[in-house]
Amino acid sequence: MASVLIFLFAGLAGRPALAQSPAAGYRDAAALGRAIDQLAAAHRNVVTVTEVARSPGNRPVRAIRLAAGTGPDDRPALLILANAWGPHLVGSEVALNITTLLANAYGRDSAVTALLDTRTLYVIPRMNPDAAEAFFRTPRYERIRNDGSADDDHDWLVDEDGPEDLNGDGLITMMRVRDPAGEWRPDSANPALLRKADRARGEVGTYRLYTEGADNDHDQAWNEDPVGSTSISANFTYQYDFFGDATGIYSMSEAETRGVADFFIAHPNIAAVYVLGPQDNLLTPWKHKSGRGLGGKDEGTTAGGPYTSILEADQPFAEEISARFQRATGLKTGPASAPLSGDPLSWAYFSMGRWAFGSRTWWIPDGPAADSTATDSVSSADSAFKAGANAYRWVAANVPGGFVPWTTYAHPDFPGQEVEIGGFAPYVTINPPAALLDSISRGQLAFVTGLAAALPRITLRNPKVTAVGSRTWRIEVELANEGYFPTLSAIGVKAFWPQRIRLALDPGGREIVGGRAAQLVGPIAGGGASEKFGWVVVGDPGATVTITASSPVAGTASATLKLR
Repeated sequence: MASVLIFLFAGLAGRPALAQSPAAGYRDAAALGRAIDQLAAAHRNVVTVTEVARSPGNRPVRAIRLAAGTGPDDRPALLILANAWGPHLVGSEVALNITTLLANAYGRDSAVTALLDTRTLYVIPRMNPDAAEAFFRTPRYERIRNDGSADDDHDWLVDEDGPEDLNGDGLITMMRVRDPAGEWRPDSANPALLRKADRARGEVGTYRLYTEGADNDHDQAWNEDPVGSTSISANFTYQYDFFGDATGIYSMSEAETRGVADFFIAHPNIAAVYVLGPQDNLLTPWKHKSGRGLGGKDEGTTAGGPYTSILEADQPFAEEISARFQRATGLKTGPASAPLSGDPLSWAYFSMGRWAFGSRTWWIPDGPAADSTATDSVSSADSAFKAGANAYRWVAANVPGGFVPWTTYAHPDFPGQEVEIGGFAPYVTINPPAALLDSISRGQLAFVTGLAAALPRITLRNPKVTAVGSRTWRIEVELANEGYFPTLSAIGVKAFWPQRIRLALDPGGREIVGGRAAQLVGPIAGGGASEKFGWVVVGDPGATVTITASSPVAGTASATLKLR
């Protein structure tokens, strides 16, 4: 596939060499829609587009189907989900880049052509279009909510106390308010950086920290009721946080979330899911943890509650796919995963029973280890501060204006107190400059094509007929799986959502006197593993019978045999 990638990425030439603002080189909702429409028009043989939902802001959530040939919705498929978390625009761009490159290569590159002739890719590049649109607006701030409305602070008012651009620089950053009761203190070597005071070590805080804005409803809380209602990345069912911040009034309450779920259910051929977002299990694969559930009962039962870790039989596959991801992308270390709580990654695995993998796609790379004069000596547990210090160095070197110097502001909510506004500009630590998108997409493309090729694929081996008496015949066949993944994951067996293989013998009017005419089979291990099946049929010589094996997540195979 390496030679394929060189050819594919010639199609991405022409990106700007240096983004002039965080949004330069990224596509807003209108530009994304045009790009999808142009892709579909240029590649009608492999690209189909459908709308799965409309956001509260009347923006479409669209699904792209990438496949060629007949029956694309009846063969194993990979679903790519991106930008459920509003600030994560890099996921949208990479998802659409991968789709574009594969569509361009179909019919021109043999490996891509073979892939799209036998597998299907579904791509939903922007699951939360309302929140993503804040990336392109002024003042710019990292919005996670869609355009619904909610009384977040439960004061019977809606969206009345959100962040505000007090200093008029077009950005929503942070406010630090000098207060001896505060829990934050500046780093002695670089006062621009704040860290939590370690009171166990005798440290004293000097600042309180707030998002830039005012206490509009005069309740001594700042920016606690911003515009919008729900983060789509927190509105799915698994470990849903009832009454959480921006999680919605109930799980699956949002049109965007339900649209994705309905699409999933309408496409039972989805065998695996790849989520581009803050939840990760590719740098650090999920580990099985033995233990009991609620009340000491078994997890995965009504009494014991849901599973809280990957099933033991699935763990080796998670580890292998993690290794393949790291080889394809070159990414081996990075930030810890965001919590699994109402997110699409954990939902796809624990609730829908599919192989599910997730990656942040990009993060600020680690710089050289800081010397002892660069920052205060902080405890090894203060990973957030260390990440912030690394981000500060990288942003200073790569994103002009990416850190706003702290500047005094006369804030009416804090009379007589020193208030400063500054900190990281929105999005700069989440989304790379657009000049990096091509190289990021290169590794992601290699991983995605490998993941799609690894999906299960059933075949029928060595079908044969043996005469065992007058007009009596034994029919035998091996049902094999030529893919890497088993035909069902262990969680898929438990969840009952993915369908098992249906193996059937159509005797063509003859009588089956041994074996079942139809049966459900699975799982069958990958790598060419097989199981043998047999029937006994009574019929005249020269008659035909047909064996068919089919499963939406594993494909279809058939063989017709003559009784002789």
